Amino acid sequence: DKLEIVKSLQRQGLVSAMTGDGVNDAPALKQAHIGIAVEGSTDAARSAADIVLTTEGLAPIFTAVLESRKIFQRVNSYVLYRISATIQIVLVLSLLIFTVNQTIKALYIILLA
Repeated sequence: DKLEIVKSLQRQGLVSAMTGDGVNDAPALKQAHIGIAVEGSTDAARSAADIVLTTEGLAPIFTAVLESRKIFQRVNSYVLYRISATIQIVLVLSLLIFTVNQTIKALYIILLA
């Protein structure tokens, strides 16, 4: 049974993905970490799945994984950039405040961030 296979993989600590198209696949699609209903699948399989493919074949899965990795890399790069920029702003403002004994208005700090 497909559901038992998915549960077995999850008990081993693995991430499981399942593709299916019928009513008999719906429980396994729901249980899997990533459930994928293929093109032409039943309504039960579509509602149980996380992703519904609208074209034939499994090639769209490969394309979706590549695109999601690109998006994740962009978000990761942006977050690292914002963290480093914030640290830079804090250091410069701290130097101004403590070494030059300069006061800075709160509005300027908000505008810099």
